[in-house]
Amino acid sequence: MSAEKNLAILVERRDRIREWLTRQAEHTDSEQKHLDSGTPEQAYWHHGYQAALDDMLKLLSL
Repeated sequence: MSAEKNLAILVERRDRIREWLTRQAEHTDSEQKHLDSGTPEQAYWHHGYQAALDDMLKLLSL
């Protein structure tokens, strides 16, 4: 898969998530609970981030 196609896929994924956040969880822009050590929000943030990195690695290895 070309780098341009990979980039387009990533931009589309990002934009869909941004749209969803705007509709479903607008407060995430101002609330940063994931920065509070030991919170469930921090654990979920790290889980989501590692999942995103895993997706990127899979995409780039195609």
